[in-house]
Amino acid sequence: MRDGKFGLREMAKMLEISPAYLSRIETNEEKNPPAEELLQKIADLLGDDFDKLMSLAGRVSTDVKEYITQDEGLPQFLRTARQQGLTSRDLGEMLKHKGKK
Repeated sequence: MRDGKFGLREMAKMLEISPAYLSRIETNEEKNPPAEELLQKIADLLGDDFDKLMSLAGRVSTDVKEYITQDEGLPQFLRTARQQGLTSRDLGEMLKHKGKK
């Protein structure tokens, strides 16, 4: 995760967490995924993709949860897309074509 940019202790101090906790996160030994706020700090610090870190942690960001729950048909749409093997790229292409009409 750190890719040599920071030492373990240095990065833990910047994130205001213990080096042991950061080590457990990096080695996937931490049983509970980090909070969204901590993942955002890590992404900002490392210049990494926040959504990628959220996905690796098995979390969905608050804004995405809110969007999905605002439309009662959206969860079923996403299940159907998954069942049909559609990828995010496929869905992006569908949106591009919709915008051209």
